[in-house]
Amino acid sequence: MLSSENDTVSVLITGGAGLIGTATKTILEELGWNVYTLDLKSNDLDGRPIDFIGDITTTNSLENACKRVDGIIHLAAVSRVIDAEQNKPECTRVNVGGTKRLLETVIDSNCRWFIFGSSREVYGEPSLLPVKEEYGVTPINHYGHAKVTGENIVAEYCSQNNMAHANMRFSNVYGHPRDHKTRLINAFIWQALKSKPLEIHGGGQVFDFTHVKDTANAITKAAQLLNRENKSLPPIHVLPGKPVAIEDLADLILDVTKSVSRIVYTPGRDYDVEKFYGDPSRLNELLDFTCEIEIEDGVKHAVALFEKILE
Repeated sequence: MLSSENDTVSVLITGGAGLIGTATKTILEELGWNVYTLDLKSNDLDGRPIDFIGDITTTNSLENACKRVDGIIHLAAVSRVIDAEQNKPECTRVNVGGTKRLLETVIDSNCRWFIFGSSREVYGEPSLLPVKEEYGVTPINHYGHAKVTGENIVAEYCSQNNMAHANMRFSNVYGHPRDHKTRLINAFIWQALKSKPLEIHGGGQVFDFTHVKDTANAITKAAQLLNRENKSLPPIHVLPGKPVAIEDLADLILDVTKSVSRIVYTPGRDYDVEKFYGDPSRLNELLDFTCEIEIEDGVKHAVALFEKILE
């Protein structure tokens, strides 16, 4: 039975303490939804308590968390490429095993839909830009391989158990100073504000950068659609489709922070994708959503948040 627009929707966000989970919870609660969160951490990036604390692969609270909800937004993961490369078994355990266990758990619940947080890393080093979802996946690192496996598990399980699903592929999400300090934009801002060098691995990289508010709004759009229509969606990019050269990004951050930091180059890493930007047409058409925050505005807003922490 589908929920009507007037019913209160309940949702579980795994990885609810993280960058995307924190922002998504805020937006869904503003819509009047009941939002439950599960994470290893006890508080999210904004300091709000997490409802269920524990490892998604082992926590006993997972069954109780799933029974309460209409849908699940699955964001819990080893979330950085470098961490996945340095500890591949842990990435597999969490990103693949955790996804499988979560889906096995919801079979006894009333959950009707499932959103999986995937990544542009599933494409590896694309031969044609901008990348469209139908080009297929060819990951070059362990993180990308784990995300492809996760997408396949979600699609197979949900189709067999009459659950609507959406695999949403994120691209270089940024926007909160309490996120990982070594993510690219965070690292650049912290270094610039401390007048320390900005480090570029290799050089010449080009990426889509997506503000976390745009990412969370896109997830919300997908959740509303799945909850309303109970029909699965094809894989969807969540990105602006606007390439930004890494050197231009560094210059922008130096300009906004008025920093005297210099840019230094170090050897590239063989597991890093060098160039990626995607076509957002499917996002625009299926979800009636367009990423609105330009990189210049997003960086300015982020820098202001970073400066508050340093005050």
